[in-house]
Amino acid sequence: MNRQGCRQLIVAAATALVDSDHAVTLRAVSRETGLPTSSIYPQFPDAGAILLAVCHEAFHELEAAVLAATGPYAAGLAYLDFAVAHPRRYRVMFGAADLSEPALRLFTQVIADPDRALAFWLGLHGLADQRASIRRSPQFLVIAPRLITSLI
Repeated sequence: MNRQGCRQLIVAAATALVDSDHAVTLRAVSRETGLPTSSIYPQFPDAGAILLAVCHEAFHELEAAVLAATGPYAAGLAYLDFAVAHPRRYRVMFGAADLSEPALRLFTQVIADPDRALAFWLGLHGLADQRASIRRSPQFLVIAPRLITSLI
C-alpha cells in the first residue's frame, strides 16, 4: 500500500472510532486498520496528529456541503444537518481542533459582510453544538429555521 493509501486508511479508521465514541489511540487505530503501529508512525507521530487529520477531513466534508448549498438559508441548514449526522465528529472538530477561523472564512463565502458572517456562524455553531449534544429534542426542528432566518 502506498503512503497516501495508508494515510487514508488510518484517517478512515480514526473517523470510525470518533463516530462510535471510542478513543483514538495508536493501538485502537492499529486494531481498526489491521496495520502494525510501526506502520502508523511514519504517517502520524501520535494519536493527536491522527485526530487532527480527522478534524480537517471532516471540515472539508462540512465545507463541501455548505458551499454546495444555494444561498445562506440552505447553507445554514447544511451546516446544521452535518452536525446532526455526525454529532461526535462535529464536537471533536471544534474541541480537539480549533476550526473556528476556517469556519468563519467559510461563512464569509456565504455572506460577504465579515460581521454578518461571524454572527451567522456563531448562531449556527451554538445551535449545532446543542443539536450534537441533545439530538432527540424536537424543538430544534422548529428553532433552526427561525434562527437561520433571523441571522440572515
